[in-house]
Amino acid sequence: MHQFLRRQRIRSRKQSRQWLRNHPRLQALLTLGGCLHSERETVARGIAIGLFIGLTPTVGIQTVLMLIGCIALRGYFPAAFAVSWITNPLTLVPLYWFFHGIGDFIFGHLLKPDLFFAPVIDDAMRDALLGLLGSLLIAGPAAALGYTLTVRIGKHWSRRPIKKTEPQQTRLA
Repeated sequence: MHQFLRRQRIRSRKQSRQWLRNHPRLQALLTLGGCLHSERETVARGIAIGLFIGLTPTVGIQTVLMLIGCIALRGYFPAAFAVSWITNPLTLVPLYWFFHGIGDFIFGHLLKPDLFFAPVIDDAMRDALLGLLGSLLIAGPAAALGYTLTVRIGKHWSRRPIKKTEPQQTRLA
């Protein structure tokens, strides 16, 4: 299993490098913005950005928002992109339903049903606003938790002693 995961990581790195080679302007922008430096802090910021954007109803523009966020906050873009897949086609509907429920529970009494002119638009806009507010209540703490855990796990891994292996000696019979 370990060998399989290692090969997958190597293959995905090669694919991402190839994609970046095909887009040199974007690669230059990401490199200049510090978005391709995999240090502990930049990875933690990338994870926070990816969680925050991934847990908000921004499907369709998530990658652009993550690029902007990673450039602005000097986050590691590959980590942000990978973590943002928390909202994928399988989890999208349950997450948005959950966000709407939280938004309705907390803010439902504050939003009047007659925000706009037509009742259909009122209901749709109210539901969208409740979903957005609910997602922000989850996305903010999730981003903060992701950042904190990444920094702490990174500190733990950097303190681990490196095992030195002795070169094997061959016996002569």
